[in-house]
Amino acid sequence: MLIHSIVSLSDIFCNTENACPPPEYRAVNGGIVEIEGGRVRRLISTDPAMYLDRRYMPYTKFPDKKGAGFPR
Repeated sequence: MLIHSIVSLSDIFCNTENACPPPEYRAVNGGIVEIEGGRVRRLISTDPAMYLDRRYMPYTKFPDKKGAGFPR
């Protein structure tokens, strides 16, 4: 079987016994960050400059508490 999809394989073939935890979304200045396992999974924004900001790069550790600064 061959699958052509823009969805990641982990989303398609998620084991139902060990269900994938729902992603967490946090509002940031100018967009929304999707967090999975304490790390940034993706950025949702209409501001192109936010995609150049290293704080929102995929797999970057996201601060646990509100107001805690981003790693540099």
